[in-house]
Amino acid sequence: MSAKANDMARIQEIFVLITETQRQIESLGITEQRFKSPASDADQLFSEAIMNRVLRITEEAGALSDEALALYDFDRRAIKGVRNRLAHAYGNVDADIVWDVVQQDFPKLLEGCHAYCDELGLELELPEE
Repeated sequence: MSAKANDMARIQEIFVLITETQRQIESLGITEQRFKSPASDADQLFSEAIMNRVLRITEEAGALSDEALALYDFDRRAIKGVRNRLAHAYGNVDADIVWDVVQQDFPKLLEGCHAYCDELGLELELPEE
């Protein structure tokens, strides 16, 4: 499989994971407070699920080709840093950092996904519900 095909598969996965996470956060009413200081088992489960999604997204983004990372403004160092922190210090992850990733970096990653596909004339797709 070519680097472009691998990149497109990763871009598609990043797009789906971010879009679904954003939709679920909104539909479940997950607030910053509920994420950072879970008051119930459900909130704790939501927080852990969001952290898992961030880990999955950083795994995919970190595996993009150097060309895709450079052309579409993906910051490999930042992506790898978040990924390593989540993968190796899960119990001690700073919830402030993860929430900032979700709120500030997810939109930037989506912009990069769209720019990648726009340049290649491809469409991003969400799975059917």
